[in-house]
Amino acid sequence: MLRTNSWKKGILLSLAAVLLVVLAAGCGKKNAESAVPGAGQGKVIATYKDGTVTETEFNKYSTFFGIVQPQTEMYLSIPQLKEQFLREYIGYKILQSRLPEKKEDKAAEDEVNKFYTQLKTQIDASADIKAKVDKAGLTEADIKYFYSMITSIMKDQESKVTDAEVKAQYDKTKDDYNVITVRHILIGTVNPQTGEETRSEADALKRAQEVKKKLDAGGDWKTLAKEYSDDDGSKENGGLYENQQAKSWVAEFKDAANKQAIGKIGDPVKSSYGYHVMEVLKREPTPFDKLSAADKEGLKQAVASEKMNTFMTKELPGLITKIDLPQAEAPKTGEGATNGATNGATNGATNGTTDGAAKPDEKKTETK
Repeated sequence: MLRTNSWKKGILLSLAAVLLVVLAAGCGKKNAESAVPGAGQGKVIATYKDGTVTETEFNKYSTFFGIVQPQTEMYLSIPQLKEQFLREYIGYKILQSRLPEKKEDKAAEDEVNKFYTQLKTQIDASADIKAKVDKAGLTEADIKYFYSMITSIMKDQESKVTDAEVKAQYDKTKDDYNVITVRHILIGTVNPQTGEETRSEADALKRAQEVKKKLDAGGDWKTLAKEYSDDDGSKENGGLYENQQAKSWVAEFKDAANKQAIGKIGDPVKSSYGYHVMEVLKREPTPFDKLSAADKEGLKQAVASEKMNTFMTKELPGLITKIDLPQAEAPKTGEGATNGATNGATNGATNGTTDGAAKPDEKKTETK
């Protein structure tokens, strides 16, 4: 609990970050010159400079993505986000075509095979996932292709990041690297697994204020955390998170941990989980020269992701000439996207989209 939502820089950009945790290597231009899975099969749903995307190809890619990041299926039920997802996929295809030639890399090939083995285990363990894979005609070669496409592009982007850019990124986000010890009691409003409401915000705030009042009166953290806290990760140790980097927490909690006066029990802090009653016990900055190698690699990835986001929002729209996605069927009564369907969606979810007349059976956008 309290971990940050990874869907920040765009649906595809976020997956790239997830994949890079597993694989820090790419497969180069050789894969870019291979036959794209599903290319030339089915209706053309997008046209861009030097290429097209077919419905079969996009379905294969969406299915692959949905296995790695299950939230994808929910996002793709929203037409606006589905179009953005398609646009970003086109962006990846264009960037892949620009990759420099690379020699065979046995280590990278081994990592791709390792990834596939892990994913296949997940597929084989779920009849539902296997049915989706079979329906899309997603093969082993397809999975390896898409995986290599994303990781090779991100590694190429990272290779272009300078030391000065890494330092500048640290200067912008240095508070993320503060090492903090904090106690908190969470009065939850949602089930973190399902997103369903468990308590109204008004009731949660009232309960949080009650907890704060007891703590201010000298109440014991361990006793009150066991009684009140909905954070399973800390309720049994008095709500304690010890010596953790601020960047590991959700934004509101992180902000309060960075700004709240040390040794003072603050007013309840609202986050996507509910209300937190917090006391910061210790907060120490981490100088740039004391960052771990993993932290510096994370900064490099953040710069690379920003560069990717700039490409996706600035250059890519001018390279796409037509989007022709079939219009989604209207949901049946009582069905539809969940209330939180767009929570965590990209800040630039509508960047690059254009309005266009829609026929009864399709949605079309064109850029000239």
